[in-house]
Amino acid sequence: MNLLTLLGALSLLLISALADSTADIFYWPISASSPSVLARVSFDPTTQKSNVVSYNAPSDSTDPLVRIGLYITTPSNPKQWVGSLVSLSSLTDKSQQPTFRLHLGPANELYHVSLAAKDATSPQAELVLSEPGAQPHLNRPVVVGPDGADTEAVEEKSMLQKYWWVLAIVFFLTMTSGGGGE
Repeated sequence: MNLLTLLGALSLLLISALADSTADIFYWPISASSPSVLARVSFDPTTQKSNVVSYNAPSDSTDPLVRIGLYITTPSNPKQWVGSLVSLSSLTDKSQQPTFRLHLGPANELYHVSLAAKDATSPQAELVLSEPGAQPHLNRPVVVGPDGADTEAVEEKSMLQKYWWVLAIVFFLTMTSGGGGE
């Protein structure tokens, strides 16, 4: 029976790991003391699919601006608010439904939510994956030649190699100038 319990627990753990992640997105009017649930979004970072499970359009706010965001867990705070300020009309306009943009970090953890208004029949959700930027090549060893000099050093040009064009102009002027014919 102990083995059966262990297998059941492992299968439950595997199913929960493969299942979509969900996030509650909140809206928080400026004059309110606490946020309210705006939407519940499910997403799968591996397949890059997302879906709005439920959406409750705000109707009780008189503020023209509201905060939208979510709570994340940080080492110093287990319930850290992360959000942005948007216009209330972007959430309540019937002609344009909101599109929730879920920003995922390098480990596919949700760290921010933003809003875009698009022409759609229902609220949408899309994933924004982070992409690493260009990395500098630090601490590369310097390759030196047998004499200790840098192998990539550019050889100095001679005076003739630098100013050959001046000699060509002087030669051209000498050949084309007229003599003192009488």
